[in-house]
Amino acid sequence: MECIESPHNRTFKHLHRLAIDNHYRRKNGLLIVEGKKEIDSALAHGYPIELLCFDQKHLNNNEQKNYAYIPSITLHHQLFSKLVYRENSSSVIGIFKEPDLSLTNINLSPQPLIVILEGIEKPGNVGAILRTCDAVKADAVIVSGKNHSFFHPNTIRSSVGTLFSMQLAVGYEEEILQWCKLHHIKIYSAALQTNSLYTQVDYTGGTAFVMGAEDKGLEEFWRKSSDLIIKIPMLGHNDSLNVSVSAAVLLYETIRQRS
Repeated sequence: MECIESPHNRTFKHLHRLAIDNHYRRKNGLLIVEGKKEIDSALAHGYPIELLCFDQKHLNNNEQKNYAYIPSITLHHQLFSKLVYRENSSSVIGIFKEPDLSLTNINLSPQPLIVILEGIEKPGNVGAILRTCDAVKADAVIVSGKNHSFFHPNTIRSSVGTLFSMQLAVGYEEEILQWCKLHHIKIYSAALQTNSLYTQVDYTGGTAFVMGAEDKGLEEFWRKSSDLIIKIPMLGHNDSLNVSVSAAVLLYETIRQRS
């Protein structure tokens, strides 16, 4: 197995740029997955893998044997540490091909449950929402707009690998709206400027929740296009919950109603 020790090595330069440059990752259609658990999850859900990279300092022969069918390299520890989001968090990373994120690829259940993310930039929040969506068996998570952080290393880490079990899509606002209408999915946007409490709404049919960033709120498009604006009551001094917490509240209310 090849061992890379020089920072001037062409393969290492490519890997390092993948690790630090989101635009470069998307341009190449690749993503970096850190950790055995996350790599195994990606493989189990059909993500095509291109390369495994092992930390020379923490080589595990049994682990390498398990992945013998995958092209692999080792890297000097100092080089490997430049490729991981958190140093010493893992001893192996995988380079995978990014899947097609078209809306048309989503397979829906008889009672679709969708989360639409609008303007949520923090990968940790996206990862936490994905983890909850996996827990409630939501059909899909869709990003409104072409900028997404699905495959940011911290998104993958925060989702504890559940990202790979979810159907993911990215689309423009109007495209998502028409897709929801086509599949008879009602759209509910979470905001404070309404009298409709989230517990007073029937979610037993096809349901999509639009979640916006806490600091910016929802774009006007989703305010106008939603079937209903709903709110989670805030009884204290703060006027909002963390967006991942709000998503969890709405999703579990949906599951409660459908049980």
